[in-house]
Amino acid sequence: MADSVMASARQGNARAQFLTGVCYYIGRGVGKDLKEAFQWFSRAAQQGDPESQFYLGVMHECGEGVEQDAQKAFEWYLLAARQEYAPAQHNVGNFYYKGVGTEKDLKKAVKWLTLAAMRGIPQSQNLLGLCCTEGLGMEQDFKEASRWYTLSAQQGLADAQNNLGILYERGLGVPQDFKEAFKWFSAAARQGYFAAQNNLGTLYDRGLGVRQDLKKAFELYSLAAAQGYGMAQSNLGKMYKTGRGVRQDLKKAFDLYLSAAQQGEADGQNNVGVMYERGMGIPQNLKEAFKWFSAAARQENAWAQNNLGAMYYYGRGVPQDPKEAFQWFSLSAAQGNSSAQKNLGLLYEYGQGAEKDLKKAFQWFSLAAVQGENDARYRLGLLYENGKGVDKDVKEACKWYALAAEQGHPAAQNNLGTMYEAGDGVQKDLKEACKWYVLAAEQGYATAQDNLGTMYEGGQGVEKDLKESFKWYLASARQGNSNAQYHLARMYLKGTGVEQDYREAVKWYGKAAEQNVPAAQFGLGLLYLTGNGTEQDEAEGRKWIAKAAEQGLEDARDMLKLLDDLFPKQNGED
Repeated sequence: MADSVMASARQGNARAQFLTGVCYYIGRGVGKDLKEAFQWFSRAAQQGDPESQFYLGVMHECGEGVEQDAQKAFEWYLLAARQEYAPAQHNVGNFYYKGVGTEKDLKKAVKWLTLAAMRGIPQSQNLLGLCCTEGLGMEQDFKEASRWYTLSAQQGLADAQNNLGILYERGLGVPQDFKEAFKWFSAAARQGYFAAQNNLGTLYDRGLGVRQDLKKAFELYSLAAAQGYGMAQSNLGKMYKTGRGVRQDLKKAFDLYLSAAQQGEADGQNNVGVMYERGMGIPQNLKEAFKWFSAAARQENAWAQNNLGAMYYYGRGVPQDPKEAFQWFSLSAAQGNSSAQKNLGLLYEYGQGAEKDLKKAFQWFSLAAVQGENDARYRLGLLYENGKGVDKDVKEACKWYALAAEQGHPAAQNNLGTMYEAGDGVQKDLKEACKWYVLAAEQGYATAQDNLGTMYEGGQGVEKDLKESFKWYLASARQGNSNAQYHLARMYLKGTGVEQDYREAVKWYGKAAEQNVPAAQFGLGLLYLTGNGTEQDEAEGRKWIAKAAEQGLEDARDMLKLLDDLFPKQNGED
């Protein structure tokens, strides 16, 4: 430090006092001494020097050379700001924005940030852009936000470059442009800005604005995650969970999700809940799942709200409560979550947790279906086919069944098959019916397996093949399908498609009869009467035939009449 500057400072020159304070503050030409710096800044500040007033604000804010005092910091910043010193104007705006050292006042924050931004302070331009984006202290205005972010980004501020990238990615205030988003995320990421590294990784992950590159996405997520950025940890966790771009490792996925969750990152909290619920990479723990779903749901995470609703609905990790499930599904559905919209439709359809309302069920299924929720498409088809909550329209039912079926929904594939078989809403086509039955049957859908067995048995839409028919009846019957159990019993009884076996016939007739299939009850009764496959038992035979007759089976009624004629009951018999 020049002796002349010190001499001038001692004579009371404010500029020299400021420069002397700077020398002591940074240790230039003299030993660093914050207390001495504070003294010189104070002398200059009392003479109205705005830069010194600003430095006093910094020292009070940070507790440098003086006890930390946010209120005093604000007072000094305000004095400098009123003299149009731009850095101080920024800090005054920032203090009003955060409510530090003064009351929180977003309108005043915008006022001071605007003054600083107009003088080119990039941090002010960025923060002002954020106020425009969020509608803080002013009307929400994405176009104005893009203007301020651009001015700041062009000065190289990484935070603003990232924010500008987000606007281009989402098409807010600017035309959606993934290449432009890529450009700005890249600029910020090169500066090591973790949020931009994560966002750039997302573009590589999805192939937006750049060729998809999972390896690059993994690298970028890793860089951001290593800096402790929760969203990147969640994204990296997803890659480990699914094995996309990296070898699947559920334990690593869980650890990354947990790290994000413990920082309060909502996606991470939801995913920790999912892994606890399913026992993925960690022992299943429904109470922990409920805890993490709740944490994320409180942050309005739509998937967590839906998952929490499901836990209440099924009573998993918490007492069953359809009304509480309804509340969480409603919150999630209102955010546009298609799974929650479908679940809400189900509650309205069956009157669980809410009064039954098929029209509302139809409305929620429709909202979910147009978003591609496959089960909602199927259920919308059901409502159209049966005229529930909407006018019956089999063509519209076919349309929704087809959309769901093409995405692999087995029940929709089966129902589409029945529509083609019957010619309902579509031109009758038995081959097309068989095609859809096969697709559903191969997924293990029992009704389709039974239907396919019928088609093979009758040679409808496919070459007749009794062995193939037996195979599908058996697959369906083993899942408890009562019609298939009856058909299987018939085949064993007659020895069609399989070697005749009366004992097996009794077994399968019995299973179907217990499920109140009248033809099976009648068949079982006859076997008891004749003693084929079982010990002859007239009383047991009459019992099953009577059950079939009670359900209106004419053959059973005729047989009872015949039995009564041939073997009249003796006095005293029941």
